[in-house]
Amino acid sequence: MHLAYMNHPARDILDEARWAADNGFDALDLTIEGPAALVDRFDPVELRALLDAAGMRVVGHTAWYLPFASPVERVRRAAVEEVSASLPVFAAVGARLVNVHIVRGIPLYGNEDELCRNGASFAELAHLAEPYGIQIIVEHPPSRRFGLTEIRTILDADPRLGLHLDVGHAFVAGINLEHLLDELGARLQHVHFSDNRGQEDDHMPIGAGKIDWQQTIRLLKRAGYDGVVTLEVFDQDRDFLLLSAQKVRSWWAALE
Repeated sequence: MHLAYMNHPARDILDEARWAADNGFDALDLTIEGPAALVDRFDPVELRALLDAAGMRVVGHTAWYLPFASPVERVRRAAVEEVSASLPVFAAVGARLVNVHIVRGIPLYGNEDELCRNGASFAELAHLAEPYGIQIIVEHPPSRRFGLTEIRTILDADPRLGLHLDVGHAFVAGINLEHLLDELGARLQHVHFSDNRGQEDDHMPIGAGKIDWQQTIRLLKRAGYDGVVTLEVFDQDRDFLLLSAQKVRSWWAALE
């Protein structure tokens, strides 16, 4: 298991990467989004050199609010084009996985339209990413409207799509993690960890909420997952993030 830090989109990417390296993270979950982490705000060659010097991996992350399910075709196309424009940058820094987020459509159009438009957008991106050696991975939202059936339907839009499991999102959505991993574990490519109380996606430190982390880790290990796990813990005091890292590493090493 490789533990990752996600750069804050309002901070300088290079400063964030240096902090992650200095504090022992194995990977950077590189989110390219505003206001300070846009493609024209950093030098990918310089970032790649920094990561290589630290022996760090990198996973790509895109803005969670892009309207992939918009029924206005020009708007949906703009969301696809925004991610497509970032693919050369992700490739330049060494990312082989880039995430996208399932988003809500317009209720008047219905659930089937919503799933279809998300799936169509991601399938198109899977095709556009392939020449760069990048796999598009799909992150599910913290909503009870998007359960296992909906996630499976969107992934079925293209066999090249991978699953990005967010454990905090799954807890809010009421998704049975064991069932999800039994059905979709073969497509699992990336994982996010953060805690919450089951009502909102709070991004709390590990152990501060109600998620059973030891059982979560057992299920991931049973599914054969040993890739990158991002700690998506947001707190002004980053000591809580470092304590979360200690806990996860300890449990991962001890639990079977």
